[in-house]
Amino acid sequence: MKISSVIKYGLSLMLAGVLFYFAFRNVSVEEFLEKVTEVNYWWVVLSIILSLLSHWLRAYRWNLMLAPLGYQNLSNGRTFLAVMSGYLANLAFPRLGEVTRCGVMKRNEKIPMSISFGTVITERVLDFLILLSLIVLDFFVEFELVYDFFISSVGWDTQTDHTTNIVIIISSLILIGIGGIMILKRILEHEFENVLLQKAHRILTDIVNGLMSIRKVKNILGFVLSTVGIWVFYYLMSYVIFFSITETASLGFGAGLSILAAAGVAMAMPVQGGIGAYHTLVSGVLIIYGIEATSGLFFATLLHTSQLMSILFFGGLSALGTVFIARLRKTEMDGNP
Repeated sequence: MKISSVIKYGLSLMLAGVLFYFAFRNVSVEEFLEKVTEVNYWWVVLSIILSLLSHWLRAYRWNLMLAPLGYQNLSNGRTFLAVMSGYLANLAFPRLGEVTRCGVMKRNEKIPMSISFGTVITERVLDFLILLSLIVLDFFVEFELVYDFFISSVGWDTQTDHTTNIVIIISSLILIGIGGIMILKRILEHEFENVLLQKAHRILTDIVNGLMSIRKVKNILGFVLSTVGIWVFYYLMSYVIFFSITETASLGFGAGLSILAAAGVAMAMPVQGGIGAYHTLVSGVLIIYGIEATSGLFFATLLHTSQLMSILFFGGLSALGTVFIARLRKTEMDGNP
């Protein structure tokens, strides 16, 4: 392993540990363990089933993206095994999952890494744009709660109208976003001699080209419905766990949307499996809805741990399945020279 990879892994693990420590530093172990006995675990099981359905749809959508590139007869089942193997790899090292699942498809389906990885980049950019849209939607749906929480968090007087300040902040962010787009456009229009700039240019070009490749998908309806389905199941797998404990059972649609946005941001952070970041962000969001800190942290832990155990179990089985398929293909090739 390269020294740079070791450093990245160490920093990622350290960040996860720091976030995890700060999330749990004031938690009573006895109170936390007592809540474990009060959980209705049927809702947790339903959450796991919904998450598996979202992963299956992701495999189906990936096949739709690979079809116009010359791979029309891919099995949803085999692609699902690759996707789950990737999720398992992400628990070891952030972003390793993308490379892992592309490697599985190369070994078992003979799809070049350059082709499959381009579609994965497209997936990630699309997911990012959807997550960003959900964050904006959540801001408008839960505006009063988010506004009050923001005002109190920054220490502003809650009795004063801060609309002007909010508008200035939002306008500044929009201007920064526009500036970023203009810089991106300029980078894509030029070639550079500097090695780092060349690498950045290639990455940004791949991302833009990847997004444009969506136009090649023949089954547009299937692509759109599967994309919507993935995020609907993401939402539901978080929402149904509200009913597993008394403290969150009365939370509604808006709270579920806030949890989905917070969880999405946490899982995008450069830490193994979102550990620490997930607990901190999700429990922090629940405070906005009046959920006591320990109960909010317990909910975050219950949701994260259930998905973690699901990935360990089903991802492990999937990894074993890919090895079996690879050996079966090798046996078939040896038997048919």
